[in-house]
Amino acid sequence: MTNVLLYWSNICILHRQELRFLETVKESLKKQGILLTVTCFGLGYASHMSEELKRPDVPLPDMIVSADLEVFEDERIFSRFFDSLLPLATMLPVKETEGVPLLRRGNCLLPYLAIPLVFYGERPSKNLSLSELAKSGFPLAFGGINNSAAKSVVKTVWMHSGRDAAERLLKNSIVTSMPIEAFNRARLGKSPLALVPSIYARQADGISRFLSCPADGAVAVPSYICARSTISMDCARTVAAALRSPEISQFYVENGSLICCALDSPAEPWMKTSKGFLQLPSLEFLQTLPSEEFYALYERYLSP
Repeated sequence: MTNVLLYWSNICILHRQELRFLETVKESLKKQGILLTVTCFGLGYASHMSEELKRPDVPLPDMIVSADLEVFEDERIFSRFFDSLLPLATMLPVKETEGVPLLRRGNCLLPYLAIPLVFYGERPSKNLSLSELAKSGFPLAFGGINNSAAKSVVKTVWMHSGRDAAERLLKNSIVTSMPIEAFNRARLGKSPLALVPSIYARQADGISRFLSCPADGAVAVPSYICARSTISMDCARTVAAALRSPEISQFYVENGSLICCALDSPAEPWMKTSKGFLQLPSLEFLQTLPSEEFYALYERYLSP
């Protein structure tokens, strides 16, 4: 029996159902000679994965599934295990549709899922660009101070429009603890416009509240799978394939309005029908943005 320790911090709104799927995956893998142990992080747990992995005394796992993007974007964390990663992304195919190719970050991080963040508000905003909105000082509502959603929005604006635009966004926006709080502000008329996960924005009725994709693209908040050389490539591929099964992929799309990256997985309905597209910080940009510089600005306006 091969032991595999998996650290898990995925899409929190579906976590109760995820735990049931993980139990099914464990039983399936056990029949293939793999004993999978899962340690969860994030909302409802003692700490975020990035917080734990920043500590040098915390042991590294064999595999990671994480939407806590600081695990991969903060070089102080990623450098702990980058050199030991297997080229998992070269072994399992992903879609060429729904903007999934934009999610690729080298050979070692396999795109798993993505939350599209779109506009929701009291008037149509089809031609509204997130970058132009940020530069204008508009009081946009968005959420996820303590998770990757808010950080991804700020980094995306920084990449496209520069540090000053990112600072103006932070200074003038209403940033909530969680994305659903930003949605509720717009739903209740407390904010004219919010940038929220599509699963919330799809409640728009097209009469008093409207949904639209930013003109420069829905901001994608992805999750990735990676594996370390502490296990074999065949073992890593077997575990990753089990986590990308057709049943699980369908569940994520139907229940979470998520973009699933596995080849032949169903399309997220709104992205498919609206021909929406994505934007997110590129690997090249992230490699030039020191974590200390980002957090110096981010924490000046927000307290994680």
